[in-house]
Amino acid sequence: MNKMLSLLIIALFFVLFFQVVVLAESVVFEKYLVDVNCANKAIAANGANLRTNSENHIVSCLKKPSSMSSGYGVIIRNKDTGKYNFYKFDEKGDEIARKLLETTKKTDNMQIKVRGTIDNTMIIKVKSIEEK
Repeated sequence: MNKMLSLLIIALFFVLFFQVVVLAESVVFEKYLVDVNCANKAIAANGANLRTNSENHIVSCLKKPSSMSSGYGVIIRNKDTGKYNFYKFDEKGDEIARKLLETTKKTDNMQIKVRGTIDNTMIIKVKSIEEK
């Protein structure tokens, strides 16, 4: 009986493990870095409408303490619907984005390439971010 219960627990573990692995989809997004504060308002500090002109989001806004503490993500226009979707980064992604902002020479048009995994939470578990 104990052996049967042990086998059942092991089988259940593998089923749950593989469900988690399958639900996380590997992604590569290439578009604009946006802070959570501005994404929630859809308007950047300089007045740029992030739903129509994400490229005009200025880097100095991204570097503001309130922007840095709110976190970051990538905003992407859905080709099928025309709507913009914001995908927030996990903590590691926020840290990578802050480091990238420290070294960038750009003043606006902060295009990035993000690699990571995403599940149904719309939060990217970031593996890497590079400036485009």
